[in-house]
Amino acid sequence: MKVKIVLEPTHSKQWPKLKLTVRDNVIFDGFCEPNNGKFFSWKIYLEDSNLQKQNSIVIEHYDKQGSDTVCDQEGNVISDRAIILKSIEFDDMSVPEVLLYNQKFYPDWPDQPEFITNDLYFGYNGKYIYEFGNDSWKLYYNNLLKKELLANINNKQLIQLPNGEEIESFEFNGKLVSADAKESVSLQELYERVTNEN
Repeated sequence: MKVKIVLEPTHSKQWPKLKLTVRDNVIFDGFCEPNNGKFFSWKIYLEDSNLQKQNSIVIEHYDKQGSDTVCDQEGNVISDRAIILKSIEFDDMSVPEVLLYNQKFYPDWPDQPEFITNDLYFGYNGKYIYEFGNDSWKLYYNNLLKKELLANINNKQLIQLPNGEEIESFEFNGKLVSADAKESVSLQELYERVTNEN
């Protein structure tokens, strides 16, 4: 399986420090400087026989000091030492951006929440963790289902049947689908079927 990670480092007093770990193996540890235009791009080839059912990519930003965020007199940030996650690909298939945003970043800071989500700008020291399986095609389709599931969380509606009963429905691939339809499968059921395969 080919894994490609693309990051955008931002420079302040120096480039950010990065430790990339895949399956508990450190594959890069040093200054995260652009090596592909303005991006830092890194590829690794994993032997399928060495992959587990659950694997992880850890993107760790470290060594940042408070003085690495430079502000003007009004407190506006002029330059910052940070890492921005742009993409993760498995066998040339990109993970949907909404799923990257849904993963956890564990910042190194005292007396704050253990992790944050919905942020691909790693301005704090900390670790971003992405879990993946051992089959890139299954991962691709599973990611599509997760993307649909996340996209439809706020898309649920109550509809009233002709008999007056109200049921939950959601939009799936442009169609309004009843969540309890007997002749079709709900998005949650479809997601669980794919997840529980094997």
